[in-house]
Amino acid sequence: MSANPRPVMPQSRCRGFTLFELAAATIIVVVLTSLLLVRLHSYQREAQQLAVQRLVGTLRTALSVRTAQLSVAKREHELPRIIDENPMSLLVELPANYLGEYYSPEGNSLPDDCWYFDRGKKELVYTASVRKTFQSPEQTLLRFKVKFIALTSQHGKTLGLSAGNNGVVLDQVSEKES
Repeated sequence: MSANPRPVMPQSRCRGFTLFELAAATIIVVVLTSLLLVRLHSYQREAQQLAVQRLVGTLRTALSVRTAQLSVAKREHELPRIIDENPMSLLVELPANYLGEYYSPEGNSLPDDCWYFDRGKKELVYTASVRKTFQSPEQTLLRFKVKFIALTSQHGKTLGLSAGNNGVVLDQVSEKES
């Protein structure tokens, strides 16, 4: 028997990533992750703004309903008292981020993205955070106040309480950074 020599096959070499390929893949993953985080943050901000707008709209509707109830019951003289009340008391269910009533609290001591009623100023306040950097977050306070309005006729004459044209509105007072 003759020994058949085996044909010499080039050995295939299994290699992993090169250092350059690994660095390129890492950079791509980091860039895509940062874009995702920026987009998620903007969606979160939009959702919070919409939630604030929805609650303000709900409170305005509740004030209109309360005004209509007093008007129908011929108790318009009670309208000015609504100004001193917490408008959240008109809601059937309080929002989860409502902290309650405070007497002139320091804005920085309260958590971000929450509502509270300032008994001293008779204002409904929303604490919105605006993060400019990771080290120095700023807090913006959106303030809303219930105001009494007296509608006027076309000739500029103020209509009386008994005319049923008066009411209360929830109006944004100011936006103050603390």
